[in-house]
Formats: sequence, structure tokens, C-alpha cells
Amino acid sequence: MILESGWQYRIPLYVVFGISCEVLFTAVANLIHPNFLKSWNAFGKEFSKEPPSWRSSKRDPRAVGYSFLWMIPIYSLLVFMEPMSRIFSSIPLLLRGSIYVLIVWIVEYTSGFLIKAISGRCPWDYSHSHWNFHGFIRWDFFPFWFSFMLLAEWFSQKLILLTPAIERVFAS
Repeated sequence: MILESGWQYRIPLYVVFGISCEVLFTAVANLIHPNFLKSWNAFGKEFSKEPPSWRSSKRDPRAVGYSFLWMIPIYSLLVFMEPMSRIFSSIPLLLRGSIYVLIVWIVEYTSGFLIKAISGRCPWDYSHSHWNFHGFIRWDFFPFWFSFMLLAEWFSQKLILLTPAIERVFAS
């Protein structure tokens, strides 16, 4: 069997995990670099490459982070981390993480392309970034995706161990 038993109970937890990580990432990144969220062109606002200083009135101390509803089905794909971690378990960490990033980029590019075809606009438009590929992926996000996917691998292993308890919660 490709997926471990009880996978359907873990999908909502993968979605919460993915969205939580994304909101935390965007909040911290936007606090450090106030134009970070604007660089995604998610709000259609003008983008300035000059970061405000820490004392600038343009810096938002609330550390605003966000995600998109489109991410729910995308983060549910993390359930496939379960068989991938079994298959890749013997591969050294750096290579394994790099393979995960390649898979993320394929999913990110494909889903961005499909969402744009459906809605007319990709929620994450990286076209303002120097390191973008067709506006759907950013090469400079490699270390973030690398870290996220290794964390997701760890998280999936823990969820599999907790599945009997998770099934009891959802079944009652």
C-alpha cells in the first residue's frame, strides 16, 4: 500500500501544518523585510525594493502573515510525504532535502500554472523577484523549502505513530 492506514485522518493535520508554517514564514519575513509580502504581488500593490529602516513608519510591527485558500488542497498533498520518506530514507540528508525541493518546485509550478489558468491570476506572483521562474517559483526559496520539507518529513513520521490516537479522536 502506498499510504499508511489512517491517511484520511492525517490530511487535515497536514493542511494545518502547512498553512501554519506559511503564515509564520510570511510574518517573520515581512517583519524583517517590510516589502516581502508586496514582492509576491499578492495584493496588486506597488513594490519598492528599498527596505524601510527598523524605525521607519512603513515597517509594520504586527508581523502580518498570511496564506491562501488555494493552499488547502496543495498542502493536503503532504500526505505523500509518508511514502516518499520511506523511499528516500537511505539517501543522505542533503540529497534527500534537495530531492524534496525539486518535488515542491514541480508542485508549486504546476499548481500556480493551473490556478492562473482557472482564475486568471496566480495567488503567489513571484515575477517581481529577480530569482523567479515564470513567476510561479523562486530559486532563492531553496533553503526555506529544504527546511520545510525536512520538517514535514519529521512531522509525517510523528503523525504516523500517533495515528491510532488520531483515529480515536476523529471516530468518536
